[in-house]
Amino acid sequence: MIFVTATIIGIAAGLQRSTIAAMLGVALVSIAFMAAVAISIVVPPLTTLFVALGGYNLGFIGYLITTDMMEHGRRA
Repeated sequence: MIFVTATIIGIAAGLQRSTIAAMLGVALVSIAFMAAVAISIVVPPLTTLFVALGGYNLGFIGYLITTDMMEHGRRA
């Protein structure tokens, strides 16, 4: 579920078409993980952060590739 949510956040950041939005998305995912570490009694594994960041990057890059492919289709 973390991976899917992070992927959707990555797509939403790509839709913003802003570098600030892309960096803010990564920062918010990392801040949410740090808050979970600070609040919880049992420290969540670091792999969950890597899964979330991987999902974010996959969504963002997937959006960029899809947009590029659609743009090439319009030119042809």
